[in-house]
Amino acid sequence: MSSALTPAERLKFELLSKGIEISEEARTYIDERNDGRPMTPADYASTSGVILSLLDDVWVNAPIPQHNANFVPGTPFTLTVIDDHLSVVGPGVAEPAGMWLLPAYHGATNPAGEPYNSYAFTHADRVRISPIEGCSMTCKFCDLPYEFRYRTKRVEGLVDAVRVALADPVQPAAHVLISGGTPRDADIGYVRDVYEAVICGLPEIPVDIMMVPVAELLDVGWLSELGVAELSVNLEVFNRDIARRLMRRKYDQGLDNYLAYLRDAADVLGSARVRSMLMVGLEPMEDTLAGVKAIAERGATPVLSPFRPDVSTPLRDQSPPDAEFLIETYLRACDVADSFGVGLGPMCIPCSHNTLTLAATASGHATEYHGHPTLI
Repeated sequence: MSSALTPAERLKFELLSKGIEISEEARTYIDERNDGRPMTPADYASTSGVILSLLDDVWVNAPIPQHNANFVPGTPFTLTVIDDHLSVVGPGVAEPAGMWLLPAYHGATNPAGEPYNSYAFTHADRVRISPIEGCSMTCKFCDLPYEFRYRTKRVEGLVDAVRVALADPVQPAAHVLISGGTPRDADIGYVRDVYEAVICGLPEIPVDIMMVPVAELLDVGWLSELGVAELSVNLEVFNRDIARRLMRRKYDQGLDNYLAYLRDAADVLGSARVRSMLMVGLEPMEDTLAGVKAIAERGATPVLSPFRPDVSTPLRDQSPPDAEFLIETYLRACDVADSFGVGLGPMCIPCSHNTLTLAATASGHATEYHGHPTLI
């Protein structure tokens, strides 16, 4: 099956599974061009690595020992310098790579003396804000409820952070994601206010929303009128027994509720604007593929995200899926999605860095660049 992939595409799956070491030469090369700032935001379990751009429009978030010491040490892959350019080397591999730089606002403070990163983080060409710090739900694969205490944030601070990210002199964002944690019932009105303030305050900028299907919050008709670009309502785990064990509160919301929302939202916005993510490696492959089918047959776009065991979660000692498992899942999921006339998302090529998504210029479906990230 893997013969259908280019060498760079196959390398992406290997890096997602095994991670990468950073050679001393590469550290020096990066520090000289990055003013000694961190190499990764490492703000979330699936964004804990360095963002690399490989050949064939392949983007990958490669875990590093600093943030994933639970599985990266021992990786056969190293980021090093060859002929004054970064390259990934490993068994039978020597691939040129560009590395994404953190924006200047990361680590800076706003006029109120608050860290901008308490409001926003940029990845690739998108800035993500989370109105809720922490989460009202406790999913065992997610670091949010284990690392952050629940609180809401100033609406004005969120909007200001987005504007700063869009105008960043090093790494300007080109679109926006408003994501979780999930609000408590008392804060649903507040999150609605955030959605309206950001979408209406930035009418020329695409704004996506990622959230659980709370009817009072994700009113698709209202969001469509506001001008939302895309919605992400993530199933994450399709197998019901495993879902009950790993994400009980989402399980209690009911699979039928999620699937009905995806169908209704796709009817309003169109399949390319509604997506749902499944985590690969937490359940048998056949269950994940059944989830891909359930999403696609309701007109939405499936997204596959490889499970990455975060050191702060109860699943820290579980191994990530190996590359062959990821490749087979990806290729079979492509066949399922194609049979329903949808692709595997996201459609933004740089935003595919932490998903099993490839560009349409090679073996995948992604077609868009909202912006052109700065690379070294």
